[in-house]
Amino acid sequence: MLQIKKISKQYKTGDLIQNALKDVSLNLRDNEFVSILGPSGSRKNNIT
Repeated sequence: MLQIKKISKQYKTGDLIQNALKDVSLNLRDNEFVSILGPSGSRKNNIT
């Protein structure tokens, strides 16, 4: 099992702070397939 607890991601542009994720937790079972979906240009590949 993969367990992720309370992850957060913010993007800052000048004085603007945009929360992309805020205290997100997941439990993934062995052999479970998960995908991240969102509109084009929503920076899905920038989650680090």
